[in-house]
Amino acid sequence: MHKSLKDNFLDLSKKFGKPYSLRNKGIKKGIIDSILKGSIPKINEAYEVAKVLGVTMEELLTGGFNKRKIYTPEQQKYIDKLIEILNGKDEGKKTTIKTILDNLIRDAWEHHQKKQKTG
Repeated sequence: MHKSLKDNFLDLSKKFGKPYSLRNKGIKKGIIDSILKGSIPKINEAYEVAKVLGVTMEELLTGGFNKRKIYTPEQQKYIDKLIEILNGKDEGKKTTIKTILDNLIRDAWEHHQKKQKTG
């Protein structure tokens, strides 16, 4: 069952704090007010809201984002960069990224194990 645009908007805007925090990202107060009252904004406004929230318009309107992990724009920027490097031709960069990620995973696992032993 699909949730309302308002419910989807509220869920998605949590990663930014409160819905009105999106004003800092360029979303006008009137658009936020409209959505929170249950109205559907103009198509160009809905597009801007979806873009800021990191989802497609369809996901914003239908709640389809619940099927996937949503990242903040800053997180998505780094994810995209990692994917770009891993899909690139520079084997040195690929090896470096993989080594760094492997080390981070190992360190996190070791930290988790120590915590379990002491906790």
